[in-house]
Amino acid sequence: MRPFIIALISGIMTIATVGAQEPVDAGNVSLPSERFALKTNLIYDALLMPSLEIEYMVNDKWSVALEGDLAWWKNDPKHKYYQIMYIQPEAKWWFRAKGPWHGMYAGFLAGGGKYDLENGKKGYKGEGFITGFSFGYMWPVSRNLSLEAALGIGYMYTRYKEYHPYDGHYLYDRTATTNYFGPVKAKFAFVWRFTGFKSNSRKGGVK
Repeated sequence: MRPFIIALISGIMTIATVGAQEPVDAGNVSLPSERFALKTNLIYDALLMPSLEIEYMVNDKWSVALEGDLAWWKNDPKHKYYQIMYIQPEAKWWFRAKGPWHGMYAGFLAGGGKYDLENGKKGYKGEGFITGFSFGYMWPVSRNLSLEAALGIGYMYTRYKEYHPYDGHYLYDRTATTNYFGPVKAKFAFVWRFTGFKSNSRKGGVK
């Protein structure tokens, strides 16, 4: 799984590099504005799994994003664990955009991570992989702040060990796998857009 994730991130970064090589007018150079955005998924935050995502607008049609989610809570006296570590790259095509960071998009996502979930009676510890398509909409609410809603549909594969805690120990039960098709992501996010500064190059210097 790791080689696949590394290759996917490398491919997305290549798309970003090629897409960013736009023609430049030497007589009137304008620096790009609002190319980067920082997000947090309020749904995952409410589930005590803090979410952080950074997105880069390649051009008016494409953007790439990288999201990370982490929950590492535990309660040793009761043998309860809620631990999830997940990373997800995503490429988006803005097909009904009303402007930068405003409109509808379709995306391709893939990601993976590990988890350890235990309720005091039974535990599940393993790794998983997700891939699928996303559909979302983003709209601005102020100069730098936007809201985003999205849903991801796709496939999930996970392999895990079942265990149960007993007398301060963890007893292995079995190893199992799960294949799942359906919703794999839900998002309602705060989006902070980093507004850039524009400057023009003129003969005689900048006044």
